[in-house]
Amino acid sequence: MPFSITAPTLLEQEKFLWKSFTREDIPKVYELYQTVNRVDDNDYNETIADMEQQHDDPWSNPLTDARIIRTVQGKLAAFVRVFVNPQPEHENVAFLFGEVAPDARGQGLEQETLEWMEQRARERLAEAAQAPEASKLPRSIRVSFPESLQEPIALYNAYGYTYVRSFYKMELDLCEPIPAHTLPQGLTLRMYGEDIDDKLREAMNEAFRDHWGHQDITAEEWRPFFIDVSDFRRDLTLIVMDGDAIAAFSIYRVKAEENERLGIRRGWIGTLGTRRQWRKRGLATYLLAESMQRFKAEGFDSVGLGVDAENLTGALALYERIGFHAIRTRVVLEKKVQ
Repeated sequence: MPFSITAPTLLEQEKFLWKSFTREDIPKVYELYQTVNRVDDNDYNETIADMEQQHDDPWSNPLTDARIIRTVQGKLAAFVRVFVNPQPEHENVAFLFGEVAPDARGQGLEQETLEWMEQRARERLAEAAQAPEASKLPRSIRVSFPESLQEPIALYNAYGYTYVRSFYKMELDLCEPIPAHTLPQGLTLRMYGEDIDDKLREAMNEAFRDHWGHQDITAEEWRPFFIDVSDFRRDLTLIVMDGDAIAAFSIYRVKAEENERLGIRRGWIGTLGTRRQWRKRGLATYLLAESMQRFKAEGFDSVGLGVDAENLTGALALYERIGFHAIRTRVVLEKKVQ
């Protein structure tokens, strides 16, 4: 199928006007997310404050890698953005992100936004491959959807994207019994603190380096995307220490806007990891049980987490054994690029 990085002009398109993404567009994009949440049963949880903080992303220049598409009357019809790690280490991957407003669907905009994103992704992948260490890395383009959205999945399939992975969002009712838990001898438990901020980033990179699709988090990305975000709970985030070394960690989040929208009280285990040297000692089970106790004490009704359905460390089996069950499935589609 033909591709053109130049967005359709108003004269050519007649219905839609394309432009770069600026901070002034954030409130309308946020409104689009809320509409998509209602219509598609999706689960975007970004706040406006988070979107403003993350507007200037090291993986995605908002002026060149994103587009706002409006109707000629000025109503937001779609938003698209492409993300590529500028310094890939293991694989050179472009991630596509886009939403078309429900009342703008079925007019060809889904195809046009896909084509624009794919062409921009190809250009970004080629740019990243200019670095000698990245020149021989495999290149691919990835996109994800809730499993229930069969129409966009079928569209991407028609453009050559194929299924590669599923991810579950899981939930546990805190009315259920909480398993007994003890910390192995010689290890200590502490709360998150900025004194171990960079140690925690390094521990997370090590713990997930053998996971599918992992790309190391840089110091530049760490605070704006993981720590200084609205849902991060410093007071609930737990770190298992072995002397001065981090052995395992559990980063907790509370999505206040989602809880209010759904009328629930749910906490989230945002990231749970154990460094390789300390695996097979029950630290993940300990942190899960401890988190359940703390969330229950805070008055939450349930706790959620996300997991790769094909995780090789046995995480899914552990969560199911404790009592978590899948409440939502998200699929990842991929297209290889020469």
